[in-house]
Amino acid sequence: MLNVDVATAFRGSPQDEAERDVVPYAVQVSVWARWVAALVAAVTLVYRPEFWYPDQISTAVLLIPVVVVNGLAHCRLLLHRPMTRSWMFLLGGLDVAVLSATIATYPSFDRFVFVGYYPALAMFVLVFASARIALGWTTVTAAACTAATLLAAGGLDFDTGEERALLSRVAAMYVLVLCVLLITRFERALRQATLRRERRLHRERIELSQEVHNTIAQTAYLLEQGIRRARRLADGSNEELTAALDASWSLSTSAIWEARRLADSGRLFEGRTLGPTLRGHCETFERVTGVPVGLSQSGTEPPLPVETSSQLFSIAHNALTNAARHARAEQVWVNLDFETEGVRLSVADDGVGLPNDYLDRGHGFRGMAANAEALGGTLTVRSGDGGASGTTVSCAIPLTATESGG
Repeated sequence: MLNVDVATAFRGSPQDEAERDVVPYAVQVSVWARWVAALVAAVTLVYRPEFWYPDQISTAVLLIPVVVVNGLAHCRLLLHRPMTRSWMFLLGGLDVAVLSATIATYPSFDRFVFVGYYPALAMFVLVFASARIALGWTTVTAAACTAATLLAAGGLDFDTGEERALLSRVAAMYVLVLCVLLITRFERALRQATLRRERRLHRERIELSQEVHNTIAQTAYLLEQGIRRARRLADGSNEELTAALDASWSLSTSAIWEARRLADSGRLFEGRTLGPTLRGHCETFERVTGVPVGLSQSGTEPPLPVETSSQLFSIAHNALTNAARHARAEQVWVNLDFETEGVRLSVADDGVGLPNDYLDRGHGFRGMAANAEALGGTLTVRSGDGGASGTTVSCAIPLTATESGG
């Protein structure tokens, strides 16, 4: 049975998670599209003043609220403020108002300003995948376009068939919206299916870590205690027996440590933060190996994707394992720093250092380097080269890696 932390970690539905990044992305694309349109307008205002003067100066004035509102939306994006659907309503309504007002001021029906309705509608439908809302907004847009066209100087010339051209423009709006609706619904269905698979894998990972904690780790601990008691009873009476018990004791300790890795890393998938999880893992390391560990943390931990937390946890675990198995360390220090630029993790020991060919001996350091590179970071290893200065493993992950993914 899943505990409370697991239930909290999976509180949102796959549909909610699929929609989470749609609004900021759509707002970002629409913001840059408006900047491009404003830039084009500014260039024509400077280099083609006859395009605006004297008939279209009101259109240039209409760009002012677009620039102001667009600037506010862009500032919220840069400051990582939450972007809600109300912003898309505001931006979409501003687009319709400006385009309609521009059409109403044009003296000719043949102006192609109406083309601006189509990207504005497409961007709106990307956010609002509901057919009722999308078609309702399309109807409002079509009504605004029709009213602006009828209010334009001269209205419609029925002799030349301008009413059929207007009807075609309105029909194209509905066709475009229906096509975008089909595409977005298909894409969101795929994303929701992917999220459901990821949730299932997360649940399986959590259940596995709990099973490891409740069975394998406990069994390995009892086995280690039995071997320890058997060694005391042997009391050096048989050297072969003592050596065999020592070897079994070492294997049982390694089994406990690896079992704890699975159990502790599973906490990250339950929604636990990296700092407390790593602190508990260091305490487990000290109990299992008898090597004291000092952990220091600076800064406030930001919301990290599970992938980032688990990769950093894996690097720390492998560095601790190396300090216990090979470095013969008497003290280990773990530093976890949350900085403005990103996350920095370092594990240092006072052991015997690393040989020159340490990269060729096993896959531990190559695996740590691969974990760091997967997050866009780097792994640095400093060692006394077989001396008594110990080894320091450092990993730096940029802030962009901690914000993505996840």
